[in-house]
Amino acid sequence: MGAFASISDAPRQARAGLIAMLLALLLSPGLAAASSPDPAHAVVLMYHHVGEDGQPSTRVTTDQFTAHLETIAAEGYTVVPLADVVAALTGGPALPEKAVAITFDDGYRSVGEVAHPLLAERDWPYTVFVNTAPVDDGYSQYLDWSRMREMAQAGATFANHSTSHDPLFVREAGEDQAAWAERIREDLDHAQRRLVDALGKAVLTDPPLLAYPYGEYDEALMGLVDEMGYLAFGQQSGAIGETSRLQALPRFSLNERYGEAEAFALRLNTRALPVAEQSPVSPVRESAEAPQLTITLAEDDLATDRLGCFYGSERLSVEWQEPGRQFTVQGEASLPVGRSRYNCTLPDGDGGYYWFSQLWVHEKAGT
Repeated sequence: MGAFASISDAPRQARAGLIAMLLALLLSPGLAAASSPDPAHAVVLMYHHVGEDGQPSTRVTTDQFTAHLETIAAEGYTVVPLADVVAALTGGPALPEKAVAITFDDGYRSVGEVAHPLLAERDWPYTVFVNTAPVDDGYSQYLDWSRMREMAQAGATFANHSTSHDPLFVREAGEDQAAWAERIREDLDHAQRRLVDALGKAVLTDPPLLAYPYGEYDEALMGLVDEMGYLAFGQQSGAIGETSRLQALPRFSLNERYGEAEAFALRLNTRALPVAEQSPVSPVRESAEAPQLTITLAEDDLATDRLGCFYGSERLSVEWQEPGRQFTVQGEASLPVGRSRYNCTLPDGDGGYYWFSQLWVHEKAGT
């Protein structure tokens, strides 16, 4: 999940650091020189439940969701189909300057009951990433195919969230690379067939899109979904831009605890930190030692003296290997079990922020 929306995923001692990051962003002066427009710039929002009982870490209230839509409209953002974002990333038409796409993961009933009417009255597009097994099994908390077809008639689109919703990068006991790849291909192929059979042209297929369950992946999974022709989305925070990895596209995940107006407005006013290279790429860590992350920027005219990087309660020391171009950060605290992340931000000169988030997954997947 995103930097603020995922505070409930982090250890308790890390939450203060994430809140401190928000305050630092809000108080930092915008000293960087704004870059030329990015034709693929967009902020992609991700929700799970809307306005129903459940964990505050995976839902927003109806009032919060309504306020988010009102903020998008009042601040002059344009809600675009997710397909338009993908097209811009792959050489198609440029996006509007303040483009926002809205997505939902899993396919819960509240998307149809609460979110859909609010979006339909504004004639705003959105995409639901569906894991198909609970739909086929008739689980009552999920949308059924009939309701999804009704939503499609009003402009909703749908995409792959796997059949099983298992952490896809995890190998089963005794499973080698070839057997793992075959199992994941079957899982994703089955989900894609069910979506297309049930929803037809409302499914995004050119190219097909995937949202990783739990937002978790490793390099082998990225390579496999690339071979299968997918563009893939995680849940790490940040905006999308020309330099974004097509098999690890970021989204801002929203929830009740950190879905209030000030934090939401901050997310909207972000752009992708232009990262040309990074090491490591894979979030999955065998060791609990906090990783060293090296970032090479694609642009050298940013006011990088305002770059700030955070890991839980730590503000990281930024070590420049090549001033203004390549830097390294490393946390001191050990990685917690489950998900954590480094977040790096930089004022963009227009009152917003460049943003990059690197996910880490240690010891336990799917938390």
